[in-house]
Amino acid sequence: MSYMTDKFNNGEVHTQNGACGWLMKDGEFRPLMADAMQELKDAGLVDETTVTRTAVARDIHTTAFLKEYRVAQLNRTAEQIREERFEARAAMGPGVEMVNIITGEKYTT
Repeated sequence: MSYMTDKFNNGEVHTQNGACGWLMKDGEFRPLMADAMQELKDAGLVDETTVTRTAVARDIHTTAFLKEYRVAQLNRTAEQIREERFEARAAMGPGVEMVNIITGEKYTT
């Protein structure tokens, strides 16, 4: 058995609108990734329809998450920006061009 099949068999993988995923404590449903769904399909635990529904749900979830992330980035305080840049400089060193690949924001550490 694998991690995913164990989680599925233990009832930790939930189904919502025909898609498989994790149900977070706050009620958020996070659809499984394609590799996890392939594992479940190969084990005979789900069918192709469930794999497809999960992929569609994952795309919807990811789109919503990225939209929320962009809004959060736009609403950062000056202090939050300073802290993020401080951490980037500590990790990457000074003078490194950084690009947030989601928002396109560019800065130099």
